Amino acid sequence: MNMDIFNSYFELGLIGMAITSPEKDFIEVNSYLCEMLGYSKKELLKKKWSDLTHPEDQELNDKFQKRVLAGDINAYTLEKRLIHKDGSTIHVSISSKSSRKQDGSVSEFFSLVQDITERKRAEDEIRKSELKYRTVVENATEMIWQLDREGNFVFFNKFAEQISSMKSDEWKGRQFSPAIHPDDLEKVKNVFVDTLSGNTNEYEVRILVAEGIAELIVQTLPVYTDGEITGTLSFGRNITEEKRAERALKESEKRYRTLLNNVPIGIFRSTIAPEGGTFLSVNPALARMFGYADPQNMIRTRVSDCYQSSEDRNKFITNISHDGSVSGYEVQLKRKDGSNFWDSLSAKAVKDENNKIKYIDGVLEDITERKSIQEALRESEERYRRLLDHNPAAIVVHVDGKIVYVNKASLDLVAASSPEDALGKQILDFVHPDYREIVLERVKQCQTEEKFAKPIEEKFLRLDGKSVDVEVTAIPITYQGKPASQVVFWDITSRKQVEDSIQNNLNELNKTLKGTVDALSYAVETRDPYTAGHQKEVAKIACAVAEEMGLPEDLIEGLRVASLLHDIGKIKIPAEILSKPTLLTDIEYELIKTHPQAGHEILKTISFPWPVGKIVLQHQERMDGSGYPNNLKGDEICMEARILGVVDVVEAMCAHRPYRSSRGIEEAIEEIKQNRGRLYDATVVDACLRLFKEDKYSFASK
Repeated sequence: MNMDIFNSYFELGLIGMAITSPEKDFIEVNSYLCEMLGYSKKELLKKKWSDLTHPEDQELNDKFQKRVLAGDINAYTLEKRLIHKDGSTIHVSISSKSSRKQDGSVSEFFSLVQDITERKRAEDEIRKSELKYRTVVENATEMIWQLDREGNFVFFNKFAEQISSMKSDEWKGRQFSPAIHPDDLEKVKNVFVDTLSGNTNEYEVRILVAEGIAELIVQTLPVYTDGEITGTLSFGRNITEEKRAERALKESEKRYRTLLNNVPIGIFRSTIAPEGGTFLSVNPALARMFGYADPQNMIRTRVSDCYQSSEDRNKFITNISHDGSVSGYEVQLKRKDGSNFWDSLSAKAVKDENNKIKYIDGVLEDITERKSIQEALRESEERYRRLLDHNPAAIVVHVDGKIVYVNKASLDLVAASSPEDALGKQILDFVHPDYREIVLERVKQCQTEEKFAKPIEEKFLRLDGKSVDVEVTAIPITYQGKPASQVVFWDITSRKQVEDSIQNNLNELNKTLKGTVDALSYAVETRDPYTAGHQKEVAKIACAVAEEMGLPEDLIEGLRVASLLHDIGKIKIPAEILSKPTLLTDIEYELIKTHPQAGHEILKTISFPWPVGKIVLQHQERMDGSGYPNNLKGDEICMEARILGVVDVVEAMCAHRPYRSSRGIEEAIEEIKQNRGRLYDATVVDACLRLFKEDKYSFASK
């Protein structure tokens, strides 16, 4: 990146930037940092970092700088307090990186400074109000536990005991959970070690419960005390049923990923063309952020391909086109491998003489970790509030049916703009009329039996009148001294839509399969016009026989397809032999006998959900081994082929051929009677005879 572009980014005014000497003197500062601290550029350049750093934070700041000067590290990130020109204190996050001379000594520091005062103030407010959330967290329908640095349990909630069927005395003093599945223990230990290094992890794990094995999705955070990591905090949601549903729908996928830590600021210049936009330049940090080996690979990517949602991209373009700049736009972006991550995007538009945007200069900060551990918990009480208010599950507490607590997810679920839209209302006001009696009964049962209510599916009514599918669980608790019910809702609209989509896809695949089978069957009939309709008639009779035998529907469907295609191998036989009006010679008959093998060769390349090729290969085999092509006997022949073999004989004898007239149904029935158990399967013959004897099937034109 050339100096012009660097200087342009330096004065973007989107984040504080400074270049300082090893002695902490300011060499260069941008206007944003000056505004942040209340000094003019001239005044600030006369200062040192030590002049601006709060005395209580000076030792921590010096500690990191000494490590850089000693050559132990090249960069560091820390949070500290700076003193504004007016004497007030601001909280900042500083990321500093050193540049070194050829002899290895530090020539200067480049620092990025972000004002986090408001975030710190919010954290203080949360600590003051945490007590009213303690009861709800203690009774949360999620497993919550804390480990010290040695992996010993120091905290776990009631639900953790319930789900694992283990009492508190079985947890305390033990490393990790005694309920973890043995095959997952090593993974849990690795996650624990990684979390102690400052990372946040989300992962799936199996635990042993009374009913067998339960699956959890767990988020593990580092616990900080006075700036040092003293253990880990985890909370897990039971996803056993969800995972089972995903597997049944063949939509299983991994839903967890490891959040990146200490990702540097990314800098870019790009166009905003309607066709997707192009990168004009990117720095190495941005390339790494998106999973590219170097900036050149990143530049060849369309800007729009980096967005998880086209709506987010369009919103950004609208805002920057209207305002000329965007600051702190939080958006989900997409890496090269397709995975998503959160970023804070700030950019300015550079316009030409006609006031049209030539390009935009911007910076990207990966805030995935900050989104996950925002309002980091320094004390156990602080954790409770975060676990509730930022829980993806919708959580509601009601006393005597009246709502007394809602979290953000529950407001989103019912399209409420603020807690006041829900607090004080009856819980039944949000329940679809079709489910209100069920809800009343579950509330009564939950309170009288005082036990966890298993998840069920219901419908909720949003404030805009729309209904939404939800999965609901409930547990009796005591809230502010009164009996209450804590209810957890999960929006399953997407899951329902996926199920509908899968069913629609299956229907379309079935239509396509039927069309393919019909086309192949037609291809045979065009080669052998004298047996036109033979395969379709055989398919009808074969399915009727299989139904008479009480065989399963899936087997019958496979038999139907195989019957429609059982003569497909005749495509490889000369047409003059197929349409010969006289009896075949021995050589011609031997050639005809190759059609099962030829059919198998054609069909084995098609991925049917049934053994169609095998059925076609065996349909001329006989129970005594006198059939062809492999002289199979008895149970060596699959049941579908035994049925097809009998039906093929009956239909062929009843049909007219150019070299003979129809022998009639009576002679066909006599044939399979006489050879019952010898050539033909006895059970199949009996079922076939019942069809014709009881008039359950008849040839309309024979």
